[in-house]
Amino acid sequence: MKISVLGVGGTICMLKDESGGVSPKLNAKALVDSIGLTENINIEAKSILAVPSPSLKFEDIFEIIKVAKNEIRNNSNGIVITQGTDTLEESAFLLSLLWDEEVPMIVTGAMKNPSELGSDGSSNLYQSILVASDKSSRKRGVLVVFNHVIYQPRFLHKSNSFSLDTFVSINGGNIGYIYEKQVRYISPIYKNKIYNIPDKIDKKVAIIPACLSGDDYFLDKLPIFDGLIINGFGAGHVSFDFIEKIKSLSLNIPCVVTSRTGSGPTAYNTYSYKGSEIDLQNNGFIMGNFFDSLKARILLTVLLSNGFGKDDIFKEFNSYYMYF
Repeated sequence: MKISVLGVGGTICMLKDESGGVSPKLNAKALVDSIGLTENINIEAKSILAVPSPSLKFEDIFEIIKVAKNEIRNNSNGIVITQGTDTLEESAFLLSLLWDEEVPMIVTGAMKNPSELGSDGSSNLYQSILVASDKSSRKRGVLVVFNHVIYQPRFLHKSNSFSLDTFVSINGGNIGYIYEKQVRYISPIYKNKIYNIPDKIDKKVAIIPACLSGDDYFLDKLPIFDGLIINGFGAGHVSFDFIEKIKSLSLNIPCVVTSRTGSGPTAYNTYSYKGSEIDLQNNGFIMGNFFDSLKARILLTVLLSNGFGKDDIFKEFNSYYMYF
């Protein structure tokens, strides 16, 4: 059994520097060596990047996939990615849209750096290697392993800035656990919708927040974008001023409306006042269903970069959560 551990950076590899703070220092091999793995697993450790996750780019995700596929060609049975947690819910979801291999890809990280008491990085890495090496993980696409829990990227949310238990599944439960060195799935395999890796990401998608007495203000500064995500009130609503102003702009681009609440889908047929979901749909807006604004932006960017038109984008958003 061969597992490839690919290091990208993040808290899991950070140590104190001369400033007294922490920054990326440890390579992938050092992380693997720190767990003292005794199982009969051959580990191939490679460092791709060493950056805090807020500085990751779409192109970095494409490079991760390229390296991971090369590892599979070299007989790797599973891939583990170590990265920072700040953007992990976004990068893992993007990976899940593009990873077309039966070999599992596991994404993990840490909330405490290795020099802190109770650091969780070694444990998370060890659990991720167990999941990547388990035969029942095949055909499950991209998974996230953190604090003994296995997550689907589509439902993943970082809920706390410091807690080791930061990741939660929103709108869909956890799919498995790791206890007593055993991987235990409690859900069937999801069928992930897979898209082509774009030749390049040259489409820009903005997220505009809905907020009390101010959601239309952001439209005053709106540059030219290829798509918009409106992080709406409640079940996907905007103010009177917002809908009037955005109608006046005559934007011929896909505009997706999500809910800022953190859980639950957008509505489709409940409210009919100006700025409601019925009014928005009548004006060409796409309701985001269970997508939060961050993942909606990821999906819309991938679709636009693959040449999808507005009608096809509408179909993809309306059918995505039917793929199981």
